[in-house]
Amino acid sequence: MLAFIPAAAAQTAGTAADGASDEIVVQGIRSSLANAVSIKRNADTVVDAISAEDIGRYPDVNIAESVQRISGVQINRSRGEGQSVNIRGLPAVFTQVNLNGRSVANALVGAEATASRAFDFSILAPEFVRALEVYKAPTADLEEGGLSGTVNIRTPHALEIGKRVVAGSVQAEYSDTSGKAAPRASLLYADTFGGDRLGITAGISYSKRRPETHAFASVYNYPTEGTGLGSGTQPTDLNGNGVIEPQLGVRIPGVPNFSLSQESRERIGAIGSVEYRVTDDLKLYADVLYTRLKVHSERSENNWFVANSRGLLSSATITSPYDGIPTVSDIELAQLDIRANGRVEDSIGTISDIVAGGEWEKDRIRVEFSGSRSSSRQTTSNIALATTFIGQGYFASDPGDELPSAGFVGSSLAASQDPANYRIASVNGLFRNESTDRQYDAKVDIIRHFGDRGLIRLAIGGRYSDRSRYQGNRRLTVLPAGISGLYGGLPAGVLPGSFSAGPLMHIVSAGSGQFLGSYGGAASFPTQLLVSDPDAFILKQSAADLIAAGIYTNDPTGITDVKEETIAGYARADFAFGKLTGNIGARLVRTNQNSVGVSPDLSAITIDFTAGSVTRVPPAAPVTVRRSYTQLLPSLNLRYEATDKLQFRLALSRTLARPNLSDIAPTTTVNGLTLTITRKNPFLDPFLSDNADLTAEWYFGRGSVFGVSGFYKDLGSLIRSTSTSQVIPVQVIGSDGLLSSRDLRFTVNSPANASGVKLKGFELYYQQAFTFLPSPLDGLGVSANYTFIDNSDPQKLTAASRNNFNVTGYYEKGPLGIRLSYAWRGSYLSTASEGPTMGVRAKAFGTLDGSASVKLTDNVSLAVEAVNILGAAEVAQFLTELPSSYSYSGRRVLAGARISF
Repeated sequence: MLAFIPAAAAQTAGTAADGASDEIVVQGIRSSLANAVSIKRNADTVVDAISAEDIGRYPDVNIAESVQRISGVQINRSRGEGQSVNIRGLPAVFTQVNLNGRSVANALVGAEATASRAFDFSILAPEFVRALEVYKAPTADLEEGGLSGTVNIRTPHALEIGKRVVAGSVQAEYSDTSGKAAPRASLLYADTFGGDRLGITAGISYSKRRPETHAFASVYNYPTEGTGLGSGTQPTDLNGNGVIEPQLGVRIPGVPNFSLSQESRERIGAIGSVEYRVTDDLKLYADVLYTRLKVHSERSENNWFVANSRGLLSSATITSPYDGIPTVSDIELAQLDIRANGRVEDSIGTISDIVAGGEWEKDRIRVEFSGSRSSSRQTTSNIALATTFIGQGYFASDPGDELPSAGFVGSSLAASQDPANYRIASVNGLFRNESTDRQYDAKVDIIRHFGDRGLIRLAIGGRYSDRSRYQGNRRLTVLPAGISGLYGGLPAGVLPGSFSAGPLMHIVSAGSGQFLGSYGGAASFPTQLLVSDPDAFILKQSAADLIAAGIYTNDPTGITDVKEETIAGYARADFAFGKLTGNIGARLVRTNQNSVGVSPDLSAITIDFTAGSVTRVPPAAPVTVRRSYTQLLPSLNLRYEATDKLQFRLALSRTLARPNLSDIAPTTTVNGLTLTITRKNPFLDPFLSDNADLTAEWYFGRGSVFGVSGFYKDLGSLIRSTSTSQVIPVQVIGSDGLLSSRDLRFTVNSPANASGVKLKGFELYYQQAFTFLPSPLDGLGVSANYTFIDNSDPQKLTAASRNNFNVTGYYEKGPLGIRLSYAWRGSYLSTASEGPTMGVRAKAFGTLDGSASVKLTDNVSLAVEAVNILGAAEVAQFLTELPSSYSYSGRRVLAGARISF
């Protein structure tokens, strides 16, 4: 593993490279960039890095938003905050994320998200990051799992820092969509004692965010079957040509929805480290990390249930076919089913990570050993109070639109704003659902040093890991009759009036500005949403009363219960022959998986369309699947130093990524809303990629570099969804509670290993401090990069933006530091087409971020930071160019003070 290079070492390396003898002390932005260049230059493989500007001061308020400035790296956002990382056009599940060289358990996912291997960067406090390294090519001792690359996050350690440090910050974060501010604070302490034999590091961080997200989302996966709009009962001539559309003949809008999410995210983080040099040869240490994330989100939404609606007011507009299936883009309905839903998500999750180990070195032999326990737990409720209104309405869009037009016509417009015209459909969602992730890890490395030429080092080692991942499926459904009982016999479906907790329906509008105010097109849609208030309802009831009034299940057909044991061993040899240095090695990995689930009884499916398409499938029999596989992962890394400023690299490797844990659970889930059946596959093979990297790096000045990197990846297989169509008899629950049998056609999806993909591309990167300019311009500097990615299967591989670039300019002189950074990624496939479901392409997205700081004294500074200064929105379209989604979380501004001693 590459050790972090402190600022002094980075400055020394830069001076030697320039052939200068004068000592130049840099700090802040320039120091951070110089350290990153030093790490890249001295690495034993293809590595890029981001370094803290000072102890306890990371360049950004979110770790992922810093990583996007590295060439070849793009990020994915949630509610306006960086969440996961793509490397060189491959999905986030192919990125391995380590903390101080070890993977960390993480059960903290969104309420409806499945168990994934993608890491959520927003759960870690940036104040605890000393450096972040992105390994684009592996060495044999690097933990497997990063098919596209590995991100290693390094935290501060006192013996490495070598001096007493006390650093703290206090900030306020303001969101311009919510109009609300929230606090952030951190404190970090590090010191050495006993003649630098004992080192203690401790830190605590608190942050709260109050984001508000305005969004639209839709699907087109409701093929008509000649019997109406989706699950209807009357024949429908959609376009007025006198012909009833054939089975699977036309896609219609499923559940287009406009939503406003108001959220509170509270994170508490802590780190601790104790290091002790027992003797000059032996050091022991223990590290602890703890994170607690509490989320309360109120999502207000108007859902256009086109598939549940009846009666055409006029002929629908049908666009040209995609994959041979035409699509309805414009429709007016006499009985449009609108769900004015409020949904509340409450979750509390924790991550705790404890590692203990040591390092022993004597007579050119070094032994590193460690053991760790990492655990994570989350409890989530995601309850919706669904209310319904039937009126005359429309939904319309054209190819190229970013947003559709939607609304009511005639007297229905006024009626839709009157709570008296709504009826309760159900209370439904996850309720006190639990997810856990637990991992035990032990590893040892034995390194023998020989000399400075020929074979200079030989390393062997091994790692054992035991991981258990569980995600429950606890759901509560309270039907109108049950809600009636909670209110003393109120007629079923009738809304209760106001009570102590507040009215059950209310108008919701943007906290600041206008709903979807970032949109400047011609589409018309509601800017105020009349929605139910589940908080008012839930506060009125106890959990026991809610469960007693409804149906509370932990449906095993939707549970993920997977255990994974890995055993890995490696051998690595480092060599030096004059200007040529490098390493060669191989890693042998054995994976044992144990997946537990149930097979479903598809002959007994029940669906309640009026309650929100609540679907239940009884289990038929338990299923346990055990399987194992072994993979050999060789690697070769060469570096040739042509001059004292110019070097070349060649890296050849095979990398591995395992399937998502949710994909290998032997479960089958049924969705009555989308009429889909999803069968998971516990026999999925891992992903393998053969890789080649070639780089040229010119270090032409202190902290300055110009380089080009070419890369090639050959993935032997991808996991693709196979789709079939199947007619299944279903018991439909009517509004009167009675059952009726109906044959419905389902799309059956199942993941399977299929043909792979080849990627090739190049990166250009440039960084320089303009210290040669006359004062005061000598404080200027720039860092820029461009990445080109060519993908052999652009209709299947997601996340691959063809063109990407980042530009950062800064000015740092005296007490003043200013930075502006613009990151842009081109459009990319975000969802591949599967059966009747159309694929989705995310449009190009660019974000401008900035910061400014001023030092009041050597120890105190003030800073202002801004994220998404230009107010960009994330937009996606179906492959027919009809609007798919639009998400806007606005701008974030942070201001505060920092102290350091």
